[in-house]
Amino acid sequence: MKIKIIVDNYAAQSNVFAEHGFSALICDGGKNILFDTASGSLALLHNLECFKVATEEISDVVLSHGHNDHSGGVATMMNHSRECRFWAGDGFDVARTGRRGVDIGLKLTAEQKSRFNIVDGIVGLTENVFAVSAKGCELTELSHTEDFYVLAEDGTKPNDCFNDEVYIICVHGGKMSVVTGCAHRGVSNIVRHAQQQFRLPVDTIIGGFHTLHDSREKLEKLASELKSVSPRQIICGHCTGAEAYAELKTMMPEIEMMHTQVGLNVFCE
Repeated sequence: MKIKIIVDNYAAQSNVFAEHGFSALICDGGKNILFDTASGSLALLHNLECFKVATEEISDVVLSHGHNDHSGGVATMMNHSRECRFWAGDGFDVARTGRRGVDIGLKLTAEQKSRFNIVDGIVGLTENVFAVSAKGCELTELSHTEDFYVLAEDGTKPNDCFNDEVYIICVHGGKMSVVTGCAHRGVSNIVRHAQQQFRLPVDTIIGGFHTLHDSREKLEKLASELKSVSPRQIICGHCTGAEAYAELKTMMPEIEMMHTQVGLNVFCE
């Protein structure tokens, strides 16, 4: 099994595109699963072509949540393949705004939204890869829901609790790897939720942690919680923040840690 970063904020190769967005390809048993679709189609299609992955070869597209830096390429993927299955958490299509009042929600027609299957609990995508709803994951001080809002039909703007958040579990060699999009409900909370569902030791934690604006105190608490589950490696990027990544790395010297970049391959053995 392999996880390949298709789009991320950073790239070390000159022939690929980076952008503020996230997309990862999970390859297992001849199936290709795309987790998130970046901010749009340009980087997504260009990088897939660079890595010699045809859109027709993608069996499933899973959205981690309905923000536009993770869902921007959905319409393009729908146009490229009528056979591909699309998955998202319940409420993925609600209108959303961030701290600056800008619309950051999903941009799809009603027909396009109707192609989505809802991830309720655990959905097996292959024998070893699962899409998991994080709705049952507790919200704590390490969650990242502040300054994000839902635009309700009555004109109010309640806080967004990201009940639609979905993460990926890859089971391999009696262990599991956890893949997150932005981990708005808190990456340590998500890992704890995954352990409750699968009862397996954690090998790798990979994805966005949304720690960009976290205080050192919050980072120290997060590091403590992550160390308690003893992952072999942590690979974080996108909304993690370069400074937060550097601080977390110094706080967890016993754990192999690296930053994601376009083209990075993570092998789950």
